[in-house]
Amino acid sequence: MMLWTVEPFDRIFPNSVSQTVTMDIEGGYLEGTMTPAGFSVSRLISTDLKNYLKSEYSPGYIRKH
Repeated sequence: MMLWTVEPFDRIFPNSVSQTVTMDIEGGYLEGTMTPAGFSVSRLISTDLKNYLKSEYSPGYIRKH
């Protein structure tokens, strides 16, 4: 099932809230969670349109420690 929304994750799924972490990047922020494998990206917030083309900022990408 796909759910396309601008609402925050915890508003839609209040029982499965995980600790959200924000990471600063050039031109914006990455939002995600810390996992044993690293930082898992869930959302990109940026004013630089080129950031949206970078695969390392895409949802699901794991940034190593």
